[in-house]
Amino acid sequence: MWWLLGFIVLAGVGWGAFSTRRILYPERHPIPAPQSLPPYTNHTLTAPDGVSFDVWVLQPPSPRARLLVYHGYYANRYQVLDIARALRERGYETVLVELRGHGSRPGPFTLGVRETEEAGVVLRWARSRDAGRPLPVGVLGLSLGGHVACQVAARFPDEIRAVVLDSVYSRFFTVLTHAMRRRYHLPAFPWVYLTWWSLQLALRRRLSRLDPAALAPRLRQPLFAIQGGEDRRVRPALVRELYERWAGPKRQWFEPWVAHVGMFTEHPQLYGVRVAAFFDEVLS
Repeated sequence: MWWLLGFIVLAGVGWGAFSTRRILYPERHPIPAPQSLPPYTNHTLTAPDGVSFDVWVLQPPSPRARLLVYHGYYANRYQVLDIARALRERGYETVLVELRGHGSRPGPFTLGVRETEEAGVVLRWARSRDAGRPLPVGVLGLSLGGHVACQVAARFPDEIRAVVLDSVYSRFFTVLTHAMRRRYHLPAFPWVYLTWWSLQLALRRRLSRLDPAALAPRLRQPLFAIQGGEDRRVRPALVRELYERWAGPKRQWFEPWVAHVGMFTEHPQLYGVRVAAFFDEVLS
């Protein structure tokens, strides 16, 4: 009897450690660089915990505003490079930061905890380059990058004045449950709960407090939410709660046949036009 109980405890601890590591050190799904890179400058900054990271800046001649752009899980900055290029062509300085554990950066990814601290470093550094003419700032995030974008908007409400979220869920636990059911064919209890508790121990945070839906009631920046009806990773129902709870003015772009983070692929020109028009209106 005791050996069986010990085996169950050991299996639970082992699963929690294994699944937590798989999340914080995600598989690299390299997105190749486009055939022609837009002009950009590379800058190396240092996070509060001493980690160095690179920032790419796509600078138009006379920027009207500054945008922080975050890619999604498993991806790298090339995922959002064409979006950044389209916004640069419309007069926006775009700043690209790879998330920890993605692209060329070592892990762990911290679900926005350390990434939000890095955003503060980027904002202070960028402000120092404004030469007395501070640019208004917005943020755009795809999928899990939108999770980070919400935390950045909540942490720096006086600086982040507008938010664009593309294919972003309301609660991470729901997405985690769906992902584990799809990948490992495991029920939520006890497996997802073991992962959830292990993640919180590893990050020393209550993850539910970082959820977009939990932050939304105090986010008063204007929101532009983008979502596709054929999204198999973040179903539209997972977006609805976030959208309804958002405290600031909001609008939505929904198309029923678009897949996860697929709106730019489907409408590359229209995507740039609509996102730029939103930022034009709320950052002017």
